[in-house]
Amino acid sequence: MVILELADDVRVAREGDADAFDRLVSQQADGAYRLAVAIVGPADAADVVQEAFLDAWRGLRSLREADRFEPWLRRIVINRCRMALRSTRRHQARVRAEADMHRQEGGLSDDFRLGSETRASLEQAFEALSADQRIVLALHYVTDLTIAAVAVELRLPIGTAKSRLAAALAAMRRALEEQSS
Repeated sequence: MVILELADDVRVAREGDADAFDRLVSQQADGAYRLAVAIVGPADAADVVQEAFLDAWRGLRSLREADRFEPWLRRIVINRCRMALRSTRRHQARVRAEADMHRQEGGLSDDFRLGSETRASLEQAFEALSADQRIVLALHYVTDLTIAAVAVELRLPIGTAKSRLAAALAAMRRALEEQSS
């Protein structure tokens, strides 16, 4: 029944009904935000999702099949994440250097640092991944899509999706090993 209501809201929203689109946003916002956080991180996720919903509103008439709204929206979120990653990578080195300097100056207590080292290591390893690798990991592990569904979502052969997932996991392992040595 929810899928039917979703498709009905899409059809009505395509005709310009803002209330129907608001219902779509309410239904999809949490999933879109979780996906964006997994790809770009919490600092940029809200902006990415907001821009994705604006893109969706503007492009809603181009969606041919109303029942495909959810995967269509995920693709928009993913594309917005790619754009955010491109602009973010330019600033990462400077931010990382400032954070390291702050830590060296005693800005964080030892107890806090010990509790957050694992997460920081994972985040640093994740940041080293390509956008495609981040997206495959996020779709598979955050949205719980099977690798076959990830392949369909990204319009890739299943073998390519599997190899991207394997490469992403291997890159994460290598980055974590390099950090620990």
